[in-house]
Amino acid sequence: MLAFQLLAQDAAPAGESSILQRILENPLILPVGVVAIFYVTYFGPERRRRAEEAKMMSSMAKNDRVVTIGGIHGTIVSAAPDSETVTLKIDENGSTRIKVNRSAIVKIVGEPKNKPDNDSSD
Repeated sequence: MLAFQLLAQDAAPAGESSILQRILENPLILPVGVVAIFYVTYFGPERRRRAEEAKMMSSMAKNDRVVTIGGIHGTIVSAAPDSETVTLKIDENGSTRIKVNRSAIVKIVGEPKNKPDNDSSD
């Protein structure tokens, strides 16, 4: 109760406004705030996604298992670092191969490093 009374006594006179009040009265605060929130929520994750995609594109190598945009699963047979295309083997025998753009590869499918044991000794 005493703290509230002290705060009430320290309030600015009615004719004067504090710096914070003058800043909040500015009509540009709301649009600038909306743009800032939009930038943080949209462009931040987009930049992160592009960086991850670029890292994946540069790390593609021979014998990596990949999935294309169209859902085709295959294994990379040849992938020159300076080429925009890679050759995929898409069947078990290795006789069917297709050439796709690097940008058409959605993800690299890998085997888990540590496979969990199915044996339960509970």
